[in-house]
Amino acid sequence: MAGGHPAPLRPVVVAMKGHPGSGKSTAARAIATALCCPLLDKDDVRDCMLPLEGLAAAGMLNDLSYAVLWRMAERQVRLGLSVVIDSPLSRRSHLDMLTRLAGVLVVVVECRPGDNEEWRRRLESRGSAVANGGGGDGWHKPKTWAELERLLEGYQGCTDYEIGDVPRIVVDTTDPTVDAQVAAEKVVVFIRSHLACSQPSCGRQDSPVCH
Repeated sequence: MAGGHPAPLRPVVVAMKGHPGSGKSTAARAIATALCCPLLDKDDVRDCMLPLEGLAAAGMLNDLSYAVLWRMAERQVRLGLSVVIDSPLSRRSHLDMLTRLAGVLVVVVECRPGDNEEWRRRLESRGSAVANGGGGDGWHKPKTWAELERLLEGYQGCTDYEIGDVPRIVVDTTDPTVDAQVAAEKVVVFIRSHLACSQPSCGRQDSPVCH
């Protein structure tokens, strides 16, 4: 494990959560590097489906992307590996697919930008790069703030669901004092605290939510 951290004895599924442009991918890469474990990105799957655009409904392609993602995650866990999963995790059913995996600790890392203007700048900068010849990567993502607002309106609040006793840490990805590496170290500490408290000898009753 990078940074002098020994690998977890129990497989951990780090489930990223957040809207497009919220900084999930940057944080996910830093966390996977810190944990020295595979990173599975839903967008990598979805990007490869550009040739199918127009042949199948967008919803079907999205569902297929998740199905592939869950299958790959299950394979890594069965090998005893921890894994970071980069996806919006926009529905409770997505989280349920991960919590059904046996013998793992699922931890949600929610990227929640505190500065909407910075969030907008990042999203539209990325969208501009895609529109100006950025290749197939990101072709399915919102490219403007107006597109993002329409997407969020379509969710009809389904992204704000209860996660029960699943440990969750919230990261402000627009905080200028916390870069991706610092955020990743905080996540590693958070994971280790919950791994320790999953042992029978631990009597702590910490809240599953950390900001």
